[in-house]
Amino acid sequence: MGVTMLLAMVISTMAGVMVVMQPFMQDLTDNRDWSSGTVAATQFNDRLLVAAESPAGTGMVIHSQHISDTIKPLRMAEIWQISADLFGNDRVTIELSGGVFNITSLNSSAASVSITGPSISEQWDLNEGMGDIITNASMQQWIKIDVKDSNGIIIHRWIQTPLDGIQLRTPLSVGSFDVNLINGARIQQLPNQPIEVEEYPRLHHDIDLDGKMRVSIMLLDADIAGAEQSMSMSLDIESKGAITFFDENARNLRISPEFTGVDNPESRYLRQWTDSYDLHRATGDSSDYFGFGPKGRVSGAEGMTLHPIEAAFHLDVVLQQVVIS
Repeated sequence: MGVTMLLAMVISTMAGVMVVMQPFMQDLTDNRDWSSGTVAATQFNDRLLVAAESPAGTGMVIHSQHISDTIKPLRMAEIWQISADLFGNDRVTIELSGGVFNITSLNSSAASVSITGPSISEQWDLNEGMGDIITNASMQQWIKIDVKDSNGIIIHRWIQTPLDGIQLRTPLSVGSFDVNLINGARIQQLPNQPIEVEEYPRLHHDIDLDGKMRVSIMLLDADIAGAEQSMSMSLDIESKGAITFFDENARNLRISPEFTGVDNPESRYLRQWTDSYDLHRATGDSSDYFGFGPKGRVSGAEGMTLHPIEAAFHLDVVLQQVVIS
């Protein structure tokens, strides 16, 4: 009888301990899964960037041990518009609204427009340096607009390209730990927490040995075949090559990224890229500032540019494309 009562007391005590320990065990499991998810996402992003630098048709196969993760496509996660004047002294502006391109030039030197994309090639004439153009080009693919003067010289270029990304999702006891890999960036979010940007897109400026200013923008479009697949499968990352949009001297740069999602990284990106401009502006002297800053309004609603605005610089813009299957 005594042994039975003692055994019952032990079982009751152990049950109580398990109830008390359960939240701690869940936290321990979540921390382990969060750590595994972070490592998997970091390594996967590194491999994406390596594959993006590879020649078209080459890549790598990845075997992930993080079985509980899933991989999900993020369609049209970002849309980037980049434009700049390339020749002469005119200032050309291209605005897209409701599927209509409005083109204006300050000195009216713009004479014609060519529109190209993966499945389109169109030519248009302008009247007195301006015009509204309605095109059949798909906005779900990259598009390039070259504005030419009367001699056929390209004086301005405008490009737009949508970027797909991927999401790695690690289930937790409540919700999931999500990591978005978009355009070379790594953005992570825990349940009921704001996003954290761990890596930023590859947008850089510097001055070469000859004292010439340079801007480099590397865009990454990561397409994934299918809607969602288990991370326990082997993943094939293949480069689809790169498209060079700009590789020339430019001025009057305008960079206008558009982001989808409610909690997107726009404000964090802007702060990362234009903080130095804000510091110079706060001192009351930004005349000698070299770097990225807002174009137009200080809020950045009109995009970013390179300061000083009128200065010439070398612009490199490349779109890298990879497919995950």
